[in-house]
Amino acid sequence: MPEQPKVIRRRIRSVSSTKKITRTMEMVATAKLRAAQQRVQSSGPYLENLRKLMAEIGASGVDVSRWPHFSVRPGKRTLLFLVTANRGLCGAFNTNLVRLARDTYRAKEADGHQLRLFVAGKKGISALRYQGFELERTYVAELSDRPTPQDGEFFLGELIGPFLANEVDEVLVVYPHWESIGRQPPTVLRLFPIAPEGVARTSGVPPLFEPSAEEILDRLLPLYGRQLIYSVLAEAVASEQVARRIAMKLATDNASDMVTRLTRDYNRARQAVITKEIAEILGGAEALKE
Repeated sequence: MPEQPKVIRRRIRSVSSTKKITRTMEMVATAKLRAAQQRVQSSGPYLENLRKLMAEIGASGVDVSRWPHFSVRPGKRTLLFLVTANRGLCGAFNTNLVRLARDTYRAKEADGHQLRLFVAGKKGISALRYQGFELERTYVAELSDRPTPQDGEFFLGELIGPFLANEVDEVLVVYPHWESIGRQPPTVLRLFPIAPEGVARTSGVPPLFEPSAEEILDRLLPLYGRQLIYSVLAEAVASEQVARRIAMKLATDNASDMVTRLTRDYNRARQAVITKEIAEILGGAEALKE
């Protein structure tokens, strides 16, 4: 039996209200994305320069064994840190991150690793708990929509502590890596131990450091770790806003299409009712003539 015009009209009002909500959320996500993207773009050059300086020091042949940050240990104790969002309505953003963290955890576990799991974000916490994982530490209030270098310093302290205390042999971070506004793939980053990277020199003259490379590295390591974690947090927030904007845009477009279809159905149903009423009036008139 065809739907009555009154029922279809209620559905149109309901979908239209939902469309207003999704449109508003799309606009909010777009506004937040601008600020988040600026944070990513401003932190990138600083981190890149830190990496280049680290690479120059690594190429100088300095002995990095005195710093535990570079210590490659034979053990199989891994700390896995997952960064997700506190909110949903952002498509498969959280699902993809949780899937990568779960697969990484199980692959390491199958290889004989002992794992500790730290998770930031309500969505990652609830998903992994539902899947039966034991979470050692969780962070919700500490995860901000506007991350600062101080947030990076806080999370660096949480992650570097077990490594420097020789409780774990490596620290891995699962987060959405910002490559461009159209691509933020879930990525596994090895935070510790740091690889002492070298750079190719165009000449045989070794670089000179003032003060010494050791003194520079003493000051550089805390800055490098804090900036790296800050970049992870900034990229996670920017990627979340991109995913939410796309999801809300699709929801708004689908709502518009649904309103169009419902309006067409409403007009057809209303026309059928009118035609039926006219037929009944004509039928009554003919009956009176007889």
